[in-house]
Amino acid sequence: MEERRDALRQHAAAAALIGALGAGLLASSPGAAACELPPGKRLASGNVALTYRIVPAKVAVGEHFEVHFAACLGASAVVSGQIRADAHMPEHRHGMNYRPSIAASGAAGAFRSQGWLFHMAGRWEFVFEIGGERLTDSVRVE
Repeated sequence: MEERRDALRQHAAAAALIGALGAGLLASSPGAAACELPPGKRLASGNVALTYRIVPAKVAVGEHFEVHFAACLGASAVVSGQIRADAHMPEHRHGMNYRPSIAASGAAGAFRSQGWLFHMAGRWEFVFEIGGERLTDSVRVE
């Protein structure tokens, strides 16, 4: 009976060592590095994390502005599939009069979106669609 327990302990120790080595190799591989997002308003949903900031920081009614954002799919900065960014006013059931453009910007997973304009005061909701996930955030414009 004692021989069987020793064999089980050795098997468990070997499995733990293999697991630890595998985790170390996975963590040191370039594709497994955690995606770091730049400072900004953070949103997360399912497998997507995103930060965004508005340029200029204060949005005025009738003034164009930009939205700079970065996203991660899981632990990767590689964003695949269609990327959309838009805004609408839920209480008024309409969106913007302009369709903003989106272009890659610098680091992997970073984007610059131009052509934003809120034509009315009130509550607006940003909508980001990335990797099949939808992330939203409300802002008030006076």
